[in-house]
Amino acid sequence: MITLKKKFSDLDSFVINKKVILRIDLNLPTFDNEITDYTRLEKIIPTIEYLLNNNAKIILISHFGRPDGKIIKELSLKDLAIKIGSSVNKEVGFIEDNILKIKKDKIEKALENYQIILLENLRFYLDEERNDENFSKKLASFADIYVNECFSGSHRNHSSIVGIPKFLPSFPGMLLEEEISNLKNLVINERSSSSIAVFGGSKISTKIKIVDFYLNKFDKVLIGGAMANTFLVAKGKEIGSSIIEKSMVKTAKEYLENFSEKIILPTDCVLSTKTKEISVKAIDMIDKDEKILDIGPQSRMLFYNKILECENLLWNGPLGFFEEKPFNEGTNFVLKAIKNNKNKNFFSVAGGGDTISVLKQANALDYFSFISTGGGAFLEFIQGKGLPGLNSLNG
Repeated sequence: MITLKKKFSDLDSFVINKKVILRIDLNLPTFDNEITDYTRLEKIIPTIEYLLNNNAKIILISHFGRPDGKIIKELSLKDLAIKIGSSVNKEVGFIEDNILKIKKDKIEKALENYQIILLENLRFYLDEERNDENFSKKLASFADIYVNECFSGSHRNHSSIVGIPKFLPSFPGMLLEEEISNLKNLVINERSSSSIAVFGGSKISTKIKIVDFYLNKFDKVLIGGAMANTFLVAKGKEIGSSIIEKSMVKTAKEYLENFSEKIILPTDCVLSTKTKEISVKAIDMIDKDEKILDIGPQSRMLFYNKILECENLLWNGPLGFFEEKPFNEGTNFVLKAIKNNKNKNFFSVAGGGDTISVLKQANALDYFSFISTGGGAFLEFIQGKGLPGLNSLNG
C-alpha cells in the first residue's frame, strides 16, 4: 500500500510567488461532443484557489479523449479555459501553440497577463503517452514546482504524471491527497465480516482483478447489471437475449464454486421484449425473447437489506440499464440503503467508470462518505496496489 511521503500542506513553504505546473484531469464525459458532467473539474477548484491565494502563477495541463498524437479540433481544451475561468472568477489564458515548440519566454509573457494559463491537450503529442524524457523536460522548464492533482491518471506511466517529477520539486494536490486518504481506509479495513462490495455495469472482464480481490477480502459481493447475467448463465439459468460475456462464463463458474456463500445475485428481474413490453419475473421464468434490463423488486430488497447492515461499502457501477427509465429504478432503490444505514461506523466509497453519472442521476452523491473521481486508477488502488503517479511523488 502506497504512503505518500509529502503532504499537500508541504506546499506552504514553497508556493508563494512561484510558477506551478498543475496536472489536472479535464477528461470529462461527453455525449454527441457535448460535456455531460463537470465533477472532475469542480473537484480541483479548491487547489486552484489555494494557489491563487498564495499569489502563484498556474500552468494547467491535462489530456482529453484519445487523439493518439493527432490534433483533433473536437478534443481541444480551448473551450474549457472559459469554464475554468468562470469557476474561479479569473480569466484563463489559453495557449494552443505546439508544446514542443513553445518558447519559455512565451509562457513568461502569458503569465504576466494571466494568473492562470491552460496548455493544449497533452495527448495531441505521442511523447506524452510514451513518457518521452525530452517532453517531460520541456513541460518542467515552464515552472518552479509540479503538483499532481490528477489521481484518475496516476496509474499511467505518462510524461505529465511520472516524467515531470524527475525535474521539479513535486507535491500531491488537495484532491489527490483526499483520494488516497479515503481509499486507504477502505483497503486496509480489517472488519471483513461486515463489509460489502457492490458491482454493476456490463463487463466482468474489465473488473476481474478487483472482483477477485474483494471476494477474498469482503464478507459479501453483490452483483447486478449485465455482469450478473454472466454469473446466471454460469449457474445454468436461461437469460433470454440478455447481454453476457461468453468468454467469462468459465471464470464466473469458478467464482461461484469457490465463493458460493459470498456472491449475491439477483433472484428476479425487470425484462423487456423486442416490442418493448415490460414485465417482472423470477430468474427461473425468463423466456428466450426477453432481455434483462434491471434487478427486480425481490432483488432490490435483498440488496437493500444487506447494505443496511454493513459497516464498509464499496460501490462500482449501475445495477441495471440506468440510462433509460424505468430501468434505473433498481439502482436508485438500492442506493437509498446507503442513506438509511445508521451504523455509526459506516464508511462508504463509490467510484470508477460510469459511477459518478449514475449517482448524480439518482441524486445520491451525498449518500457516500467519499466519491472517487478515478476510473482505472480507482480500480487499481482499491486492490491495494501502488500507482506510478504516486510513486513518482516519493522519488
